Amino acid sequence: MLDEKIIAKAAKIKLVLTDVDGVLTDGSLVYGPNGEEQKIFHVRDGMGMKLLEKEGIKAGVLTGKD
Repeated sequence: MLDEKIIAKAAKIKLVLTDVDGVLTDGSLVYGPNGEEQKIFHVRDGMGMKLLEKEGIKAGVLTGKD
């Protein structure tokens, strides 16, 4: 059972910011037919972001890449 204090703190979360490399990906790159870098994401991460949004929590992704 979750601690009521933890639930109360979690209820205050309004925004989740995350990096991409090593967080939403395993850090590897693949290259498309025109040489462009592409990253591989797991579908669970996308579903997690959708669940956050469904609960009214904004989700943002930061990266140093273009």
